[in-house]
Amino acid sequence: MSWLSRFSLAQRALIGLISIVALVFGAIAIPQLKQQLLPTIELPMVSVLAPYPGASPDVVEKQVVEPLENSLKAVDGVEGITSTASEGNALIMATFDFGDEGTKQLVADIQQAVNRARAQLPPTVDPQVIAGSTDDIPTVVLAVTSDKDQQALADQLDRTVVPALQDIDGVGQVTVDGVQELQVSVVPDDRKLAAAGLNAGSLAQALQAGGATLPAGSFSEEGKSRTIQVGGGYTSLEQIENLQVVPQQQPGAPAEGPAKPVRIGDVAEVKQEPSTAVSITRTNGKPSLAVMATMDKDGSAVAISDAVKEKLPDLRKDLGAGAELTVVSDQGPAVSKSISGLTTEGALGLVFAVLVILVFLASIRSTLVTAVSIPLSIVLALIVLWTRDLSLNMLTLGALTIAIGRVVDDSIVVLENIKRHLGYGEERRTAIITAVKEVAGAVTSATLTTVAVFLPIGLVGGMVGQLFGSFSLTVTAALLASLLVSLTVVPVLSFWFLRAPKGTPEDAAEARRIAEEKEAASKLQRLYVPVLR
Repeated sequence: MSWLSRFSLAQRALIGLISIVALVFGAIAIPQLKQQLLPTIELPMVSVLAPYPGASPDVVEKQVVEPLENSLKAVDGVEGITSTASEGNALIMATFDFGDEGTKQLVADIQQAVNRARAQLPPTVDPQVIAGSTDDIPTVVLAVTSDKDQQALADQLDRTVVPALQDIDGVGQVTVDGVQELQVSVVPDDRKLAAAGLNAGSLAQALQAGGATLPAGSFSEEGKSRTIQVGGGYTSLEQIENLQVVPQQQPGAPAEGPAKPVRIGDVAEVKQEPSTAVSITRTNGKPSLAVMATMDKDGSAVAISDAVKEKLPDLRKDLGAGAELTVVSDQGPAVSKSISGLTTEGALGLVFAVLVILVFLASIRSTLVTAVSIPLSIVLALIVLWTRDLSLNMLTLGALTIAIGRVVDDSIVVLENIKRHLGYGEERRTAIITAVKEVAGAVTSATLTTVAVFLPIGLVGGMVGQLFGSFSLTVTAALLASLLVSLTVVPVLSFWFLRAPKGTPEDAAEARRIAEEKEAASKLQRLYVPVLR
């Protein structure tokens, strides 16, 4: 590896320029790194949720679960399928092996399989495919309490808070939870139905037909083709009550003239009532609604947290005096604290490393040359994270903390040997090339040995590989960067700033003899050489 040093000394200006460009590029790229609590982990399962309101578990199993299962079994890569049929709902979970690109393709294949199965499902069943990951954990959770009715409060949140949060860069989805939705119930009176010659099926058909939107042709206007639609959804209870139902003539019954239409309100009770609660949120003992914001794949938890904090005063103002908006959960402060801790640890590590180097090398110039390797190696490692679209999270920050104590070792070994050869009276270029050649194998093998410990972690499959892959890459990048810096940048800086110790004779042979006598007379060598013998 000493050829790197010879090349660097021959192209000193180029190495210096590359180092400056790397620092500048790092200053631009590092602030763009995503900041998250955990690395993105794609879970090895996909859920298919298919609501079928009003259906019994047996009907759900026969009409929904079985067609979906048969379609999913044909997907290559699915290892297991678990299905649950409950009243009015079907849940099918498909499991498979971990993988990056394979997982994305498998989710797409499952979505296509579900789409193919739609023709066999009841018309009202709309299955949804849900693929989970750690990015689905809400970044910020807000709780809203108010004196208003929950439905009115939910409508106000949909108009004010939700759009404001969706406008934040990096926010993928904003949902309001804890709302007890309203539903319209049509409760028929069996006696009145029988007297009118109707049944519950007649009412269901009339309600479905009356609320449907149907195409009714097209016409031309000013050279443009326009379509016509008839019908539409219900907008009030009165529309449902006034809907006319015509009794059907029973086969074999004597004809008594055309049947008179009957209002639904005359044979059934139409009312609006809260639906069954599926989630309840309470804040400080009071009923509340939860507003949850999750980030997309390019989002940053810290950036989203800061943006939400800036919008909070305006959001509270929009909600009015009777409402209270509270931050319940926020990933941003935890990530910011971790980054701040890393910065502090890195600064302390750099300071103490510099002090220790100063004590042992007893040279300010040598200390400054060695101290360059820590920030430059860390910057290069962070640039690798940025190019791989990885984030600063608890694991990558821990990896950087480990690497800070290790990246300076190679530079210390190289610099100390260069200083020793300069004390022998050798010419600077010759001294640097000789010194690096002597220790290049040692520092390379030491670094690669450490890399060999951490790198295989990133090659492990399953959850361990997904969780610790970024950790392994960060440590490996930092260590290899420190090796590259010690063999290229340190020799160039040594050529520019280091000089032979004062009082070194001009005669190289005499200078080497004096230096070797000093080394032999040192307490460390007098103690260590007998131990070796």
